[in-house]
Amino acid sequence: MQKNEILLADADICVKCGLCLPHCPTYSKTQNENESPRGRIALIQAWAGDHLDTSEKLLEHIDNCLLCRSCERVCPALVPYGRLIDNFRAQVYLPSEVSSSLSLLKKIAHNKKLNRLAESGLRFYQSTPLQKTARLLKLPKLLGLDKLDRLLPESVYLEAVSTGGNRVIQEVKGNVGLFIGCMGSLLDHETVNAAIRVLTAAGFNVHVPERQTCCGALDLHDGDIATAEDLASANCSAFADQPLDAIVTIASGCGSQLKEYEQTEFAGKVVDISQFLIESSVDLSEQLAPLTGSVCLHTPCSLKNVMREEKGALKLLQQIPGITITALPETIQCCGSAGTYMVEHPLMAAALLNDVLNAALESQPAYLLSSNIGCALHIAAGLRGRGIALEVIHPVVLIARQLKQ
Repeated sequence: MQKNEILLADADICVKCGLCLPHCPTYSKTQNENESPRGRIALIQAWAGDHLDTSEKLLEHIDNCLLCRSCERVCPALVPYGRLIDNFRAQVYLPSEVSSSLSLLKKIAHNKKLNRLAESGLRFYQSTPLQKTARLLKLPKLLGLDKLDRLLPESVYLEAVSTGGNRVIQEVKGNVGLFIGCMGSLLDHETVNAAIRVLTAAGFNVHVPERQTCCGALDLHDGDIATAEDLASANCSAFADQPLDAIVTIASGCGSQLKEYEQTEFAGKVVDISQFLIESSVDLSEQLAPLTGSVCLHTPCSLKNVMREEKGALKLLQQIPGITITALPETIQCCGSAGTYMVEHPLMAAALLNDVLNAALESQPAYLLSSNIGCALHIAAGLRGRGIALEVIHPVVLIARQLKQ
């Protein structure tokens, strides 16, 4: 089947009923039909049918899509919208047109040596006056890196991550592999170590393969399918060394990508860490110290609309004695993070983030929790922009902090 025929086969499933429109973040903000799932599908149909030329305006409407996939969740015709967008982007993909920010992120994500170098550089950048001086002189903006710089936390958690070796306990419930992704070891050490600690406390041997790499989401959603497939093969190989009951993820953006790998034996084992603990009937309540404060729980789109595992975090957090949990209203849509979307489309990302922050701050929480590092960085940056000192952490980090031993 020709590439255009593949696009048309998926697009033609759409009956244009419009049930997706109120669930689309960009349509809700613009009320522009071209910025809706139905409108974008119609544009792709026209392009694939040679009724519409490739133009800057066409690409703009498609690129404005967050790929939150809320439309997929409510679609009665089961249109594979995410696949349709990815396949369209693959046909118009030009490596030379990749932005400098995305190019830098890809290089760090794909190359372990560069990743470690970036980690060392980031520690130096933040442990010395360099970061404050650079921001004062507006150097990140002059270098075109200001959108990335705003996402950096005030200080990176410096505890080392053990990515080689295994954490083995005597009486085990099973063996799990932990996928930490390219950004986990760079910007989210606390979540990685918290996951290992909590899984071990729950009775699981934790294996963290050294050879694992980027999940490939950055490349796939940018249209670079070949690189995404290479990364998928590398990850499947890395986790094949051990007999694993599950491959546990701590970032739903990565988890949603892994769960849709063509290698079904691997993909079938992928599960969000909170969901895994709940499905394994783990009860940590007696091991957890009480928490008298309230927390606000943010549910990433990737966890809700792709992995379909959004209940795990809530149920896991409810094991903390005394905790009060406030979930964001159903009317609150995507936070605007969406991988590199917050860097490539800052205005729309900021508009969507404001809705999240306004709703989250109403309950005056002690913590704001999110199961995806991209969302957490985006939300934390928004809070800093408002001058609000509210910690944004992964649910498993809170669980680990409350462990009595």
